[in-house]
Amino acid sequence: MKSDPYVVSAFLKAKEAEKSDADGTLPIVTISRQVGALGEEVAYRASEILTEARHGVHPWIVVDKDLGERVSADHHLPAQLSKFFSGEQTLSIDNYVDTLWGLAVPSEVMIKSLIRTIVQLARLGHVILVGRAAHIITAKFPRAAHVRFIGSFDRRVERIAERNRCKRSEAAAEIKTVEAHRRHFVSTYFHSDLEDNSRYDLILNTDRLSIEDCARLITQLVSNSHFREEEVDKLQKLRHQVLGHV
Repeated sequence: MKSDPYVVSAFLKAKEAEKSDADGTLPIVTISRQVGALGEEVAYRASEILTEARHGVHPWIVVDKDLGERVSADHHLPAQLSKFFSGEQTLSIDNYVDTLWGLAVPSEVMIKSLIRTIVQLARLGHVILVGRAAHIITAKFPRAAHVRFIGSFDRRVERIAERNRCKRSEAAAEIKTVEAHRRHFVSTYFHSDLEDNSRYDLILNTDRLSIEDCARLITQLVSNSHFREEEVDKLQKLRHQVLGHV
């Protein structure tokens, strides 16, 4: 089930009105995934389960392809650039801007805008952020659960070929191309290895686990009141000290 852009917009406006709760200590999930490993599908199912568990009082929203429009609107960037953030294009940011659109927007501006928007969403909580180096950007958030989805190359090729109704060779080429540019994006702009397992709390193999299995494992993790409890306490104590609260 995809999140309707209007639903996402309404959710964000409502959450932004709750300024007292937007302190970065509410739970969030980031999803990193190999192409064809069902990361997006699990994200949407997990959001449904998490929302149902709270009887809709604290709905969870998946921020995936609609993130591009959000970044462009928040930071007054040309609307065309939303396609870069939404589609995880195979070109570099500089090439994408200069070659396709002829727009003079420095890559530093785009990356800073992306970071600000993801941080803003993370502060609101109850959000599942898919891709876009969100696991790195939100690494210091105390209740962020960072999840990566993997699977065998052959199984992922099979899924992409079925989804795109194309030859296996074409699906394999797509996987290799997209993954190479995701690695390049994270390495170039965040100086990190996308496949560094130490950055993730859970690594789930969708050859062995179903979408439902994965979604419920994530739900169990973030619904646990003791999840990263010490980190939350440290942040709150530090905030009290800085702000002079008792």
